[in-house]
Amino acid sequence: VIIKLYGQFLILKTRIGVNERARFRRLLLSSRATHATIIGLTIVILIVNLTAAGKDTLAADASAPKPILFYLIQSEFSEDGELIVETFDQSAIVTPEEENYLRNLGSVRVQPQAEMKAVGEAENETAESLVHGGSSFVKPNLAQTKKIKRPRTTIVFHTVQSGETISTIAQEYDVSVSTILWENNLTAYSVIRPGNSLAILPASGISYVIQRGDTLQGIAKKYDVAEEEIARFNKLADASYLKSGQKIIIPGGSKKYTAPAVTSYSGIAALRELVTPPAAKAVPGNKMNWPTVGYRITQYYSWRHRGIDIANKIGTAIYAADAGTVEYAGWGTGYGNQVVVDHGGGKRTRYGHASKLLVQKGEEVAKGQVIALIGSTGWSTGPHVHFEVIINNIKYNPLDFVK
Repeated sequence: VIIKLYGQFLILKTRIGVNERARFRRLLLSSRATHATIIGLTIVILIVNLTAAGKDTLAADASAPKPILFYLIQSEFSEDGELIVETFDQSAIVTPEEENYLRNLGSVRVQPQAEMKAVGEAENETAESLVHGGSSFVKPNLAQTKKIKRPRTTIVFHTVQSGETISTIAQEYDVSVSTILWENNLTAYSVIRPGNSLAILPASGISYVIQRGDTLQGIAKKYDVAEEEIARFNKLADASYLKSGQKIIIPGGSKKYTAPAVTSYSGIAALRELVTPPAAKAVPGNKMNWPTVGYRITQYYSWRHRGIDIANKIGTAIYAADAGTVEYAGWGTGYGNQVVVDHGGGKRTRYGHASKLLVQKGEEVAKGQVIALIGSTGWSTGPHVHFEVIINNIKYNPLDFVK
């Protein structure tokens, strides 16, 4: 528009004479006149275009009045071309498609921002909250994976690490706490330390060493486990052939505790109860007496078994290893019927799993005196006496103190 107006100005300038031209130039170059002219032209063009814009869209050859801008740019198009003036009626109904088009006419728009979150923070996001620019991002439904441990078929040995307990080790190997206790001859009161080695069965249950004359049917009945399950777990091709000394796993089996024998008071048995076994001969010197009759040790002193087990028949005499005062005589968890004798100087001895106690708390006992009878009470798998030597509350190997 400006270029065309300037062209018309140059043509007018050449047709006016010199004198008239100088006067006209001074008039045009006057700042007030120039500003007034430009403002007037702008107002005229604006009014005309606003008047024409309120009408419907018309073709280039229509008879309706056209805005000035139409005539200014008409020459830029060919004669056979069709020039369409597009107008917009504010009162017309706008369709959703037209509204979307008009909204996107802006060259600069504030775009929605995607919020970045740390790993794990988006766990509770809902589908409604995952929206970006009118479109939703659907979080994929990923399959949950779980690390599956390969089944074991053999016994492994675990070295205890700092901070570990029987419970955490059992959970790591997917076996029961009792399985680890039974396999390692531990009790609920046993203490494990870093560096200790524990045997871990491949499944919850117990191990069993085949004895001469054992049958798979008898073992299954004893531990109340299906015969087929034992054969399958141990891959026994021929269930009728069991090798003596062979160690097998009883899956789901549990250690059987022998109940204490019930004392019979009929006839001769009642008379035997009235007779106290004779005391043992006291060993001279500082050595303690052997605490019972017989020397068959079924379990020695170790880090997990703080004493020795000496087996014999139920009713066999248990002797005081040294002279002292009975500190405790009664039932103890794990120990069953027990006697604890205080020998003075911080030294004490304990005698567990007795079938009968022959002394009371506070009683003075002599070295070699019969204080109880062997039994299988408490956590016991057979008749024996559990013998401990305790000095200043620390349990030592009894074999270092007895003769």
